[in-house]
Order: sequence, then C-alpha cells, then structure tokens
Amino acid sequence: MMLQRILQLKPNVRSLKTVSRYAYSSQAVTKQAIPEETSDIATFKVGEKIHGFSVKDIQKISEFNVTAICLLHDATKAEYLHLYRNDNNNVFSVNFRTTPMDSTGLPHILEHTVLCGSQLYPVRDPFFKMLNRSLATFMNAMTGSDFTMYPFSTQNYSDYRNLQKIYLDAAFRPNLNQTDFMQEGWRLENVDPKDKNTDLIIKGVVYNEMKGAFSENESILQQKLQNVILPDHTYGVCSGGDPLKIPDLTWEALKQFHKDHYHPSNCRIYSYGNFPLIPTLEYVNSEYLRKFEYQNPKHTVVPSQARWDKPKKEHVLCRFENMREPFEQQNSLTIAYLMNDITDIYETFLLQFVTELLIKGPNAPFYKSLIEPNISGGFTPSTGFDSQQRDTIFALGLQGLKVENFEKIEKLFDETIDSVIASGFQEQHIESVLHRYELGLKHESANFGLNLLFGLTPTWNHNGDLIMQLRCNDLIDKLKNQMKANPSYLQNVVKKYFKDNNHRLVLTMSPDKEYEQKQVNAEKELISSKVKPLSDQNKEEIFKKCLQLSEEQAKIDNTSILPTLSMNDISSEVPRVMKDKKKVGPVPTQVFKVDTNGITYFRGILSTSQLSPEQQMMLPLLSYVITKLGTDSLNYRDFDSLVNRKTAGLGVQTHIGDSLYQLHSYEPGLLISSYCLNHNIDYMWDLWSQIFNLSELKDVARFEMLVKLYMSNLTHGVADSGHLYAMLAAQGLVSGVAYQKDLLTGLEHISYMKRLVKTSNFTAILTELTNVAKILFDKNNLRCSLNILPENDLQSFEDFVNKLPGNSMNQAESAYTTTKIWAPTDSVNCHHHVLNVPVNYCSKSILTVPYTHQDYSKLQVLSKLCTSKFLHPELREKQGAYGGGLKLSMDGVLSFYSYRDPQNTQTLDTFDNTAKWLTDNLSNITEQEVLEAKLGVFQGVDSPVPPGAKGLNEFLYGLDTDILQRHRAALMAVNIEGLKQVTENYLINCDISKTGKVVLGPKNMDTTDRAEELWTVVENE
Repeated sequence: MMLQRILQLKPNVRSLKTVSRYAYSSQAVTKQAIPEETSDIATFKVGEKIHGFSVKDIQKISEFNVTAICLLHDATKAEYLHLYRNDNNNVFSVNFRTTPMDSTGLPHILEHTVLCGSQLYPVRDPFFKMLNRSLATFMNAMTGSDFTMYPFSTQNYSDYRNLQKIYLDAAFRPNLNQTDFMQEGWRLENVDPKDKNTDLIIKGVVYNEMKGAFSENESILQQKLQNVILPDHTYGVCSGGDPLKIPDLTWEALKQFHKDHYHPSNCRIYSYGNFPLIPTLEYVNSEYLRKFEYQNPKHTVVPSQARWDKPKKEHVLCRFENMREPFEQQNSLTIAYLMNDITDIYETFLLQFVTELLIKGPNAPFYKSLIEPNISGGFTPSTGFDSQQRDTIFALGLQGLKVENFEKIEKLFDETIDSVIASGFQEQHIESVLHRYELGLKHESANFGLNLLFGLTPTWNHNGDLIMQLRCNDLIDKLKNQMKANPSYLQNVVKKYFKDNNHRLVLTMSPDKEYEQKQVNAEKELISSKVKPLSDQNKEEIFKKCLQLSEEQAKIDNTSILPTLSMNDISSEVPRVMKDKKKVGPVPTQVFKVDTNGITYFRGILSTSQLSPEQQMMLPLLSYVITKLGTDSLNYRDFDSLVNRKTAGLGVQTHIGDSLYQLHSYEPGLLISSYCLNHNIDYMWDLWSQIFNLSELKDVARFEMLVKLYMSNLTHGVADSGHLYAMLAAQGLVSGVAYQKDLLTGLEHISYMKRLVKTSNFTAILTELTNVAKILFDKNNLRCSLNILPENDLQSFEDFVNKLPGNSMNQAESAYTTTKIWAPTDSVNCHHHVLNVPVNYCSKSILTVPYTHQDYSKLQVLSKLCTSKFLHPELREKQGAYGGGLKLSMDGVLSFYSYRDPQNTQTLDTFDNTAKWLTDNLSNITEQEVLEAKLGVFQGVDSPVPPGAKGLNEFLYGLDTDILQRHRAALMAVNIEGLKQVTENYLINCDISKTGKVVLGPKNMDTTDRAEELWTVVENE
C-alpha cells in the first residue's frame, strides 16, 4: 500500500513473510514528557556533520505535521531517518535487509536468537525481561520476506535510552550461544529429557511456531502464492521457516548469516517523536557504528523479478478444516498478477487506488461479478494489493468454492476486466475511495510513529524515495490531474496491468482429509533421517547438550545488570479529559471536548436487555447485515456509496459491558459507531436516521449471500487466534459474563450459527432480524458519546436525536443483567474442542473478584509475576510453546493460556503447578521483582489514547477518572504480603466449582488419568 500503508499500524502482510517474536503493545502514563521547546530539531542543517553522520536532507511534511531529517553515516553508509513530530510516544527501530535463499528460517531464528543475550547484557532473554523493567508502549521484533526489524516505542526518555542500549547491543553484538539456538530454533531431544533411552524428537520455539502458523490454510496459500509468483530470488523461499526444512539449519550458518546481514552498511535506523536526536546519534556512532568499516551490501540487494511470457497455474493441497464449510466446498481460487517495482512511488500509489476501486464494497466491479452471484464464501484475506516486497502483487482470491466453479470464476474475472476497460468506474465510486484517503490523513491513531515505520519500511528496504512517499497530497493531486486530463486514464492502467500482463498466476487449493496424517508421517521421516545416522556417542552428546540447555534455563540470571525504571517514573495522577454530561431528549450523552483535527466521532449503545435469549443470539448476525441491506429510501449500493463518500463507515457490533462491581453482571447492547469530517456531519446523522427508521429487511437473496460471507469470516482464523478462543471458552465455564461473550463471539457462537444456517430458512431468519431491529433501534434504548472540537456545538446532534423513533419506555442507563453458569461441585469442568491442527491452545480459568474489589489490583500484579517468573520459562523455553502466561480479565477471571503449544495435558499440569511454585517461591521474591510486575501492569493502565477514543472506556464500561485514580493508588500499594494473600485465597484454596479448563487442538488427547476433572469432547463438526 501507499497512503493506507502509512496510516495502518500493522504492515500489509501476506502470509508468513512477517512473523514476530512477541506482540506487545500498550500505553502508560509517565512523568517524563519532553516539551516541544527541548527538541534539538532546529539545530540541524543540510550538509552538516554530527557525530559521524552527514545531514543529507531536511523536509517538512505538512500532511502529518512532521519534519523529516535524512542522515548518512559517513564511515559505514548506514542510513538514518528521523521524523520529528511533537508526539510524546517516541519510536526507535533498527532494520536490516535480510534475504535468505533457503527455507530453513534463517532470519526468523536469528531474530529470536539475537534477543537471547548480548555482550553488554549476557543474561537469558533480556528482551523479555525488559518488558517488566520498562514503560514501553510497544516492543517487538519482526521478520519479513526480505527484512528484519527491531522496533520499540515509549513516552519516557530514560526508558527510550535504556531500550536503545538493549536493542542496539542485541543487533550488533549478540552472544548467539549454541544453547539459545537449540532453544529458539530446533534441537533433537529425548522425549523425557532426563532419560537418554527415550526416543528423540524435534523441539524448538520457531519450529513449533511455524507448525502452528501453517495450521491455517490461508497461510499455506499465501506462502505458495509468493513462492510461485516471485520464484527467482529470496521470495521463492519461506523466510519464517518451513518446519520440514528448519532442522537443516546449523548453528554455524546462523552465525554467518548474522555476520553477512547485521552489518551497519546493511542497516537502516529510524526514530520518531519529540525526544532529542543528537544524544542518540552520538551513542549509535560511538558505541557501534564507528567500530565497523564499510561493507558493500550488494549481496542483500533484491533484483526485480523477470516477467513471464505466459500465465501459469498451480494447485496446492491443504488440511480439511472441521469448523468450516462441507468438505466439497473448502476449495479456493486466487488470481494474482505481478505489478510494479515498489520504488516507483506514484505507480504503487496508483495501483493501490485501482485495487480498491476494483474490489472494495458493493459498488466495486469484482464484488458485483464474483461476490453477488453467491457461488463462494467471499474474498480470501489475501485479496488486495501487496506492496511489502520489491515487486508488488495484486491478488484476488475466493474461498468456499466447489471445484466445478473454478473455470467459471476465471471467466467472470476476465469478463470483469474487459468491462472495466470498456466502461471505466462510476464517478461516485472513485469519489468514495478518494474520500477515504482524505479522512485517513485527518484521523489520528495512538501509534502514529509506528504506523509510519511499518508503512515506509518496504520502500526504504529497496532504496525508494521516502520523502515522496510521505507527501501523500502530492500523490493524490497528481492522480486527480491525470484523471482530469485523460478520462480513460484508469481504464488504461487496468488494461496495462491486467489485460496485457502475462505475469499472471491462477493458484487453486483443495482440502485433503489425509493432509494432517501426511504431515505427521513427513515429520516422522524427518526425525528418522536425523536420528538414523547417529552413533551412540552422538546420542550421548545430544543428551548432555540438552541437559546443559535445561540447566541454563533453570539458572537464575543476574538481572541487576539490566537497566530499569522505578515507580518514580510513573505519574500518580490519571489524566483528565474535558467532559460534559447531558440528556438530549431521553438519550444520556457524554461529550468529550478534544482536538479531533476536524473530525466528529460518534458512538452509541443500544440496550438489548429486553430481548429474549434466542434474539440475543442473533445480534452478531444482525450487526453484520443491518448496514448492508439498504434502507427504505436507498438501495444497498446507493447507501454504501453515500456512507463511504461522507463517513469512515457505519459500525455495528455486540457490546458486553462488564460490571465493575459484581461478578456475572454485565450491560448487554449493540455498539454503533462512526466518524466523519465536520462538514459532513449532517450526512452522518441522516445515514444513522435511515438505519433507525428501517421498516423492513426484505432482500432475502442478498441476505442469503451475506450470511454465507459471514460464516466464512466467522470460521476463518480460528487456529491463528486459537488461544483467544480457548481462553474465552474456559472463562465461560466459570463466569456468566464470559459465557455471554462466548455465545456472541466465541466457539459457542460458531456452533449456534452453523445450526441456524443448516435450517436454510432465510426468509424466517430475516423476518426475525427485522423484528429485533425494530425493538432495538429506538432512542429510548440509546445512550451516546461524542468526541468533538471544543468550539463545536451540539445543535445538529440534538436535531438528529429528536427525530429518531421512540416507541418504547425502556431506559438505557440501568440496563445491567445478571446471569449464572452451571458448574459441577465435585470436579473441574473441562472441554476439549477438537480442531484439525498440529498444535494446541490450552487455557485454565479461575473466577476471582470484580474490578473494584480490593484484591483485583493484587491479582493483576500476581499475573505479571507468574508470567515472567514461571509460566514463560516453563511453557516457552522448556516446552517449546510459542507463548503462554496468565491474564486477569475485567470480569474477574484469571486466565492461564498457551499458544501454538506442542503439549496439552502437560501444559494443564503446568498451570496447576503455578500455585505450588508461588508457595515455594513467593517468600524469596524481591522488592525489585514486585516492582517489575507493577511496571508490567502500568504499561497497560490509563492509556493515552488518540483524540477520537478519549473517554471511550468511561462510555463503554463506566471507568471514569475517579475509579481509575483509586485503582492506580491500589496498584502502587501492592506488596509481597498482598501477593501472598491472593495466592492463598484464589489459587491455593481455589473453589473447584470456580475453575474451568479448555484445550483447543487435535483429537485423541488422553484425559483418562486426570483426577477431579470432568471432560467433555466437542467435535465441532
């Protein structure tokens, strides 16, 4: 992407090209905010030399209120980009162009291993340990197809300097110990690590991570797509690592790859925000860059892919997904084209624009020709324009197909391209896409500096013009001028890149019911090929090396050498937002006066407490279709066009507002939301008025198509987010609130929808949805929130509310519901949800106390402590799960979890052993370790959010500043005695009826010898 790529938080990632070691993001209120006048930005002049760097260019980017400073390190030619903006959330990143030529996962495993200790910080995993010694708002490391990056962000200047030291030393001076390679990459190890006579198997964090990553069929498809359409260089392999190839990687190759690729001459350094730049330049140069000589990075340069002279077709097999469509409909087809060189900035922007015109929304040509005939389950997630690699890719994929429709899809695709070339695009459709870009430039996010980094990295990685990419208004103006000068301009672009483009791939994918068994057999053959040549002496050496790894994992590090913050770095005060509370007619309204950059943000909650349980179950489907079926005055195409020309879209979703005071109590509702430029405010109110005044939903054929799309979206990505589904299911076994969430958003909802759709009575379903909508869309059910400029008045909003229908006598202010759940009294309620994947997602839940209880803050700190000191080492380092830990939900449920886990019952035992570990170790926990746990909690407390979301948690959950202030004080006061108390009350003396366990994973889990557990197997077929 171009403009969108800059404005999005996450890169537009296609499949396994970006695999991140940790995903951590939060915001914390800190004392250290650097005021604008302390910035040294004014001291920089083009041509000057500062601490080994030459200032090459300085440009103001008015679109983002940013000043860009481009620097080059004189000795090594390392590039440095600093983007100054008066934003306290500062960003720093070290990027390398990493271009593997095989699928052993070299850059991915190296990314993991460099973070396992360095010369300055020779402790195990300083990266993870810094999570609780910092107030970072983001910490991560990412491997792409041709880059590896190490970004972080923070609002605290001391923290910023501390994390720079950790990241820079990890990148340039890592230890790369063999045991770290064994832990993070792969190793042969005995099934019982203490018994050398047991069989040898393959273990490793990345090895298991990639097995989990390829458990999603979409990942298989996307990886194959990239490998086939870009076959000649680094994109022809899997940078994340193919599980069957990872064990070919050697420790020596890993160290050589670091030497070849992690050199300053192959490095790009990025910073953003309002912290001083000169101290960073001085440190980077004096500690690292000046100690290197220039090394020509030509070996990492990625050439443009040679174009094909004729199209190609490929077919790939995948696993049968037991939670999705019937077997014969689990086929997909993708048509992809190789497009332009990413360094052509305008052409990349143009093709992103054309892609949106072709596929986005019911007025797009491909939506009309390929989605509306209802022969598929909709577009695949990979559909769109991918500008992450040197040559960009357009891909359009359809899922939920029958094989006999493959040829028909290709024909419809080609006919659609011919039609666009002949007739062009509708003017209003073009206007809607341009409007989204204009609104995107105005809308502010909390992670703006990271957005810019992720958006610029692919272009920068191939030496593209970053300043040109940042000047979005120039790109938009050029596009408008070209369209004005040549009415056929966009049609000519479509003809060039589609009709006349022979670099076209048709990739089909079909399920194989034996796929999983074939993968198991392939893994067995791989292990056999590794073990068969080993002598007894070799096996003895492996046994001893694994014992050494186990000893190192158990060793207590001297973490005092790591930098840390203290409680003095955290503000004792919660920031306050200017707020008005009033009633507009019967509608309670909160108005937050903030600098919204010319945008009005609207949210409303419609109480659903008066609905029957069956009607409640239909709310997610209603939320999905209510804005897609047209209104009394506009058909669905015209309505969608108006929505996208005047707003950022109309959002409708289910809302479960956890009670802050009582377990099993919640506010049920529908959350409606939208935002628009201030001059479009009357249009936005009119659009919502049309939804509120719907008299009938009657387009059954379109509704049936939308239900099919909904089901495809609903069941896609279950494996990728398996830990979230497992946690919610386990929480639902002990909490009435969580059970309601599971009914509306989790595995229970998927099961309900599959039963509902099997009835095929779409007319009756649509009639019932109409009845539910008439009950809900009533101003007497409504409460609202607005984020507006201080000078804006509420007259248009008041006019909007006054004209809304109001036929009921419901009052939205006190619409809390209390529910109960069933639990056995003599055993733990446990569910095994069968999922046809090679890894597990495990969870254990314990019901504790609501948010305002005095023990809640202690349990939050305890959760962080358990994660860092016990669960992370046990689950990730020793057992090889990609992730795991303990979290406390707002409705008072302690949730243990594991992610992409090779174990199941062993992991559940680890969860159970947490209480014993706490009993044995809490007395030895130091004040510093308690402090670190608190810092970990504060990273996610009182978030400084973007203007459009200020006051949101107060509106959704009642978390006003007074409640937050009391909670902050309670967190600061947590001590070791408090941790001992909650350990005894909620973990050691845990009521068995308040405990639940869930495993989401393969069949045949052995639960026969598990005492005091009542297991139910859910087949999900």
